[in-house]
Order: sequence, then C-alpha cells, then structure tokens
Amino acid sequence: MKLLRQLRNFTRGEFLLAVVMTAVASGQDLIENTLRTGENLFAPVPVSILATGALGSFCMFKTEEPSGYRGILPGQPFRTFDMIDNFIFGEALPVSAAAFWAAGILADSDQIEDTGEELCRGLLYTYSIVQTLKFTTGRLRPDRSNNRSFPSAHAAGASCVTAVLWHRYGAEVGIPLSALALYTCVSRVNIGKHFPSDVFLGSAVGVACGIASALVEGEGLGDSFAFSLSVDIDTEGRITPGLW
Repeated sequence: MKLLRQLRNFTRGEFLLAVVMTAVASGQDLIENTLRTGENLFAPVPVSILATGALGSFCMFKTEEPSGYRGILPGQPFRTFDMIDNFIFGEALPVSAAAFWAAGILADSDQIEDTGEELCRGLLYTYSIVQTLKFTTGRLRPDRSNNRSFPSAHAAGASCVTAVLWHRYGAEVGIPLSALALYTCVSRVNIGKHFPSDVFLGSAVGVACGIASALVEGEGLGDSFAFSLSVDIDTEGRITPGLW
C-alpha cells in the first residue's frame, strides 16, 4: 500500500512534463538534445554544483532541528506570498514550460520555441532526479504530512528555470529570478514543508540541470551567466547605473 501511494505521487503535476515530452518526442533533434542534456550533467560545472550541493546539504542535515524552522517569516504578507509561490513553482511550473514551448511552435518563433524546449529538457531531468531521491530517501517533512521532503522540488524547479532564463536572456532577467528562487527556498522552510538541507540540494540539482540543458547549444557557458555593472554620470551630475 505504501508503494502504491508513492507511485501515485509520481503522477502529479510535476511529471506532466515527462508525458508531454514523450508525446511530442518525434523529432530526432529533440531526442538528441534530451540525451545530450543528460550527458552534460557529467560536465565539470554541473558536477561541481551537484557536489557542492550534496556537501552543503549534508552539513546542514547534521545541524538541523528535527522539528524544522516553520514560521521564520511570520504573518502577512508572507502567507499570501507563500501560497502564490507554492502554486507557481509547484504543479503550474512544468505545465507553463510546456505551454511556452508550444506557444513558440504555434507562433513560429524560434527564440520562444528554443527557450521552451530548453526549459522542458532542464525540468525533465530536474524532476527525475528529485523524485528519485524523494522515493529512495523517504525523509519525513517537518510538518509530518508525508515522507517526500528530501530534496525540494519547488526549489529545484525555480533554480532550473533561473539558470535557463539567465542563459537565454542574461543577468537582467537572471538576477531577479535568482531572488525569486531564493525566496522559494525560504518559503518552503517557512511553511514547514522542507528543511534547509532539502532546499539547498534541490537548488543545486535545479541549477545543474538548467546549465546542462543550456550546454546543448554547444557554445559553452561563455559569458551567459556573467553580468557587468556600470555607472554613467551626465553633464548635469545625474548618475545612471547600468547592468548587462
């Protein structure tokens, strides 16, 4: 019975992405890109990120309170923010990525289509790794709701999207999304769904899978995840910051 409950959990919204990708995986390019994404997880940068995540998560695990840290952001507006964040980076995330990809195909927009495909490939590996770890570790959540605490799928998904969109659109998009992903991590701890170690490893998995998906383009990371700051001062003494 316990095994059946676990398998039923695997059919939730976060795995809709796998179903969508299976249904549309008729083109050789998509199959090849998906396989290359998996190969890229063994590249130096993703491996380093995963190793750092595993080490950091282990250190946190050794010092965590068994009851968790629920309520570290008490009161409003955080309750509302947590509810919105839970939906956006929960079941809605893989559906949104697939819809974004489909919109690019229908609109005949190569940029939107490529971004959507990159998101879907990254999330496919992200959720596959996360759900495998959840099933094998069986860690009880701080709120005792179930034993799927480790690692956090919300933190992983948010981090994967951040890595992919940073690569596609640069720091002007990546930095705000990084702040949002960080809030997602804090939120999952705040509502009692995860321990800090859960969200730390989840984030590492998401970033690694996002980068592995981005590397399929074959151009390397280059300056994709870099950003520069500048300050311009005009003749009237007005200061204008710049970011690119």
